[in-house]
Amino acid sequence: MLVPLQEKDFDKYVDFAYELALDPARTFYHVYFDGIKTKADFIAKARRTFTRPTEEILLYQEDGAVEGWLYYFYLPEDRYLQLASSCVRRNMAQALEELSGYLAERYPGCDWFVGFPAENREAEAWAKGAGFRQFDDAQNYSFFFDRYDPVPDDPSVERITEENFEKFQRVHRTIEADMFWNCQRVREKLSDWTIFVTEEESVAGEIMAKEIIARGSGGSTYEIFAICCEDGQHHEGLYRQLLARFLNEGKRQGAKDLTFFVGTDDEMNRIMPELGFHHVGRYLGYHKVI
Repeated sequence: MLVPLQEKDFDKYVDFAYELALDPARTFYHVYFDGIKTKADFIAKARRTFTRPTEEILLYQEDGAVEGWLYYFYLPEDRYLQLASSCVRRNMAQALEELSGYLAERYPGCDWFVGFPAENREAEAWAKGAGFRQFDDAQNYSFFFDRYDPVPDDPSVERITEENFEKFQRVHRTIEADMFWNCQRVREKLSDWTIFVTEEESVAGEIMAKEIIARGSGGSTYEIFAICCEDGQHHEGLYRQLLARFLNEGKRQGAKDLTFFVGTDDEMNRIMPELGFHHVGRYLGYHKVI
């Protein structure tokens, strides 16, 4: 049975949920074992659901005992649903099946996205059986700026502004069909983004990132949303230039850490440890119209 979490019961269940969130086999993305996000982050994010009508936490109960914490958010303008920071102790398939019925009734025709660690075999089996389509299979990395010594900026790497946005479009249009953050959405929120482009032997490449957790004087957390070349090929030298420029900028801005997802078969995985990135685990993403 699914029961909406009441604010008066928040403290009663939040520790239970956080402990489960540290188990890759029992949790969903966004994960809290990446060395970046803390228990305080988990609590703050969950507590905000009581002031946001497009977010909700549901408790999954069996025989009067709470076995799961299911947190989702909805973007009405995009008809977009995502399961986030959720966790289930046992009978995960049943919990997800009940959640599926609940969401389908409230948000028919919406795009529902779920992501989880590869260790969460129960979630993967349920998603495949429930008609979800896999859209992502990636390796998750964390980066910590206090361990990074900047290198000289490469003058050929250019920051994107409104004035030179077409240089970003040249690259991004080759991948935007598979991304929520297409050129139009990025341009509408351009001030939120840190984007660099460069070119090598007539091939252009991009890196785009944004702040996802603001910590004030404690430094922010950023996420790299894309690093790619317009020809779809791996250009190691170009990628190193783009990453170095972005990491330099993050260091200058007082960033604390960074999360980055790289395709499982991407050659970038070979050089990530060398660049100072810490491997967190494998991420699986699934999507379904409900």
